[in-house]
Amino acid sequence: MAAIPSTSTAVAACPLTDAQQALLARLHAYSPDDPHAPLPYSRRLAEAEGWSHDHALAVIDEYKRFAFLAQAAGHPVTPSVAVDAAWHFHLQYTLEYWDVFCADVLRARLHHMPGTGAPDEAAVYAQRYRDTLDSYRRLFGCEPPASIWPRPVDRQAEADAEAQQPERMAAVAPRRAWRDRLPKLVWPAAAASVAATCASAQDLDVLDYTGPQFLAFYVPACILALLLIVALQAIEFRIRRWGRRTRKASSGLSADEVAYLTGGEARVAQVVTMSLAHAGAVDLWSVHRQGSYVKIADLERAGRYDDYCAWLNEQPSGAVRYGVFRERLARYAQEVVDGMRAQGWFWAPGELRASRMAARAIALLVLGTGAAKLAVGLSRGRPVLLLCICMAVFTIAYRIVAGRLTGFGRGGATAAGRAALLERRNAHDPRAARDARHVRSGQGASEIRDAERDDPDPLLWTAALFGAGALAGTVWSAYAGPVLAASQVSSAAAAKAGGGTSADSSCSSSSCSSSSSCSSSSCSSSSCGGCSSS
Repeated sequence: MAAIPSTSTAVAACPLTDAQQALLARLHAYSPDDPHAPLPYSRRLAEAEGWSHDHALAVIDEYKRFAFLAQAAGHPVTPSVAVDAAWHFHLQYTLEYWDVFCADVLRARLHHMPGTGAPDEAAVYAQRYRDTLDSYRRLFGCEPPASIWPRPVDRQAEADAEAQQPERMAAVAPRRAWRDRLPKLVWPAAAASVAATCASAQDLDVLDYTGPQFLAFYVPACILALLLIVALQAIEFRIRRWGRRTRKASSGLSADEVAYLTGGEARVAQVVTMSLAHAGAVDLWSVHRQGSYVKIADLERAGRYDDYCAWLNEQPSGAVRYGVFRERLARYAQEVVDGMRAQGWFWAPGELRASRMAARAIALLVLGTGAAKLAVGLSRGRPVLLLCICMAVFTIAYRIVAGRLTGFGRGGATAAGRAALLERRNAHDPRAARDARHVRSGQGASEIRDAERDDPDPLLWTAALFGAGALAGTVWSAYAGPVLAASQVSSAAAAKAGGGTSADSSCSSSSCSSSSSCSSSSCSSSSCGGCSSS
């Protein structure tokens, strides 16, 4: 227990076995910092999270204790927010994490496993976090430091406080409660808007215009309404630069995040598959007129994609069509989206609520005016066909415009996300990446892979930014060919039969066997929720 010192309050501890003491000794001797790196792990972690270096070192010590608990607690464990941040950051050092930390120090694999989105998931993770704190006290003989391991909220005490102080609780209601009630107010507001439209139109004598006069007024009004909707969306988009951020953003976009912003799920699947192939975790090849195939090669090299490779390993012969594997990776793409939303990089459809509600009010105002004039025209026996056409065209145009606006009908990068993407694109030189990794004649694919494995980043960024087609003439062209061929086969099949690839959904989302599983308390409401140790 003295292997990793703590200044926390001492409590009674149970004796450790020889194996547990040996594990603690190895963890105490281990440091994720590379002494030769200009900016080692602890410094980068402190910079990314906005911590002091001393606090980052303290979090790393607690992260190592968490890794010990994952092996010794005997039950699923859950990290704190700070420990989970250190763990996420450590997973980026794939070789160090898997080949040194897991293989040599823990001598077991410690997997980070996503949440399933179950209704009771938050309660389960909260209980696991309490169990983790109890095991911390039991095994280390001290209280976890509150600055790194915050104490869980006592729900019973919270309920009693609410009962005793209803006025106070009403005064400090969540800031977003009014936004949650907005959908319930839509239809009453719509009815009031139509009524106000009819009244104002009558006051302005618009309804007494002749047919040509009203159309001369109504058509420009429709155009101005659409322009106003676009302007309101642009204003809120710029004002809410960081979207609905719930945690501190990282120093920049990851390659997977860039891939999603530039090419969606399909490009994420391409980047992940080619990255796995380059690492030697999977084999990738294509068959003429049959498409491409992915086969497991070395599960130990899968890194953070271990769960998906474990699923691949359980398939017959360990191989599936690339289209099936791509459908499986759609789950990972959703994790990428959830992570970007939490960091303020991405808008989900419908999240620009203020301008979206204003847009609906404007549309109702325009259509209400048209409906009022339509009723007047019918009552007077006047032709109203052109007015009906104008209203129909406006409705279609509104749906098209709203559907194409970021934060309205579709998702997209926030202003901060676009700036980060532009910065990443400007910092990347695809010509330098191509020249540095040009395929040399006379070398086999395995020799090239071994020579280039230590530095895949430039080509990884090229694939993420510009797609697999930009890898022609590089060492990754051997991987780009099969994924591009698979895309062409899928497109041809869809054009011919109106269908697409189907995903094998018979397997569970997590196929790894585990002796201890854990979920992050900081991610329980999203998809980056857990881990397993085997």
